[in-house]
Amino acid sequence: MDLRYLRYFIAVAEELSFTRAAQVVHTAQPSLSQQIRKLEDEILQTPLFRRDKHHVELTEAGQAFLPEAKSILAAVERAISLARYAALSASGRLVIGFMPGTEGAILVKVLPALHKLRPETHVLLRDLNSPDQILALRNKEIDVGFLRGPSEGPDLCWELVLVDPVIAAIPAKHPLAKLERIPIPMLSELPLIGVPRDAAAIIRGLGDRIVAQSGVSFQPGPETDGITSTLAAVGAGLGFCFLPGYAERIKPPDVEVRRLEMDNPPEIELYVAYRRDDSHPGLQAFLALVRQLVCAPQTSHGSQGTSAERGSRGRPKGAAHRIR
Repeated sequence: MDLRYLRYFIAVAEELSFTRAAQVVHTAQPSLSQQIRKLEDEILQTPLFRRDKHHVELTEAGQAFLPEAKSILAAVERAISLARYAALSASGRLVIGFMPGTEGAILVKVLPALHKLRPETHVLLRDLNSPDQILALRNKEIDVGFLRGPSEGPDLCWELVLVDPVIAAIPAKHPLAKLERIPIPMLSELPLIGVPRDAAAIIRGLGDRIVAQSGVSFQPGPETDGITSTLAAVGAGLGFCFLPGYAERIKPPDVEVRRLEMDNPPEIELYVAYRRDDSHPGLQAFLALVRQLVCAPQTSHGSQGTSAERGSRGRPKGAAHRIR
C-alpha cells in the first residue's frame, strides 16, 4: 500500500473536512477525494467515511483503521530515523543535544580536543530543551545530550557535569542592578517571568523553592518558552527571572545577573546523558574528554546502578541544596 493513502486518510479523519485535509497534505481536493475512494473501494473494500455536502464522519471501520494507520506511519518514520542514524554513525557523525548557554561552559572546551583526538568525527549540534533531548536520545536522533536530570529509565546513563548557582536576571536599568547580591524581598518589586512546566520544570520550580525557603511571594509576570525569550523579556523591563549561572555568558546588554542574598541559595545540576547500549565509535572518546575537561567530582546515575560502572567519585559540596 502506498503510504500516501494513510497520510491522506489520517488528514481527513483528523480534519473531518476534505477541503481542510487537502490543504494539510498539500494536494488538490478532487485528487484527495479520489485517493480516499480508491483506498475504500479497491484496497480496504469498505467505507471509511460517511459524507454529504456539509458533514464528514468516520464509519466504524474508519474508527478502527485510524489508530492502526497512525501506528504504521509512526513505525515507518522511526525506521527511517534509525536507518539515517546508523548511516550517520557509520560515517563518524556525532549528534550532540544542548540547552542554550551550556555550550559556552562545555563545548568550547571539549570540541577542539575531540577534533584533535578524532579528526574524522563530524559534530552536529542540536538546540533542545531537556524533555526534547530525552525523547531524541530514546529515538536515536541524538547521541548525547547536556540537560537537567536525571530521569527514570534503565536505557539512559547520566553523569553530573556542572553545578550552577541560581542567579536573578534583572533589567540593567533597574536600581537592583547596582547591588552585588540581591536580597529576596527586594525581588518582589518585579514580576517573576515564568517558563512552561513541561519544557523547563526545574527552572519553573525555582520560584516555588525560593518562596518556600524565604517566605517571600512574587507577582506573576509573562510566560516565555526558553532562556533566550526569557532574557529578552527581562531586557524589555517586563520582570525578572531565576536562571542557572551560565546564563551570564549569553545575557544581552540590557540584562544584568546577580547572586541571591539568602541562606543556602539553591543550585542547579547539569548532566550529560547517553544511551546505555550505544556503540557509536566517537561517543566514548567524547565522554572521556567531558569527564577530563569539564566534570566536577561526581557519581554516575542510572536506574540500574551506573555509579558502579564508573565508580563513585564523591559529590560536590552543597549538594543538599541542589534542585532537580
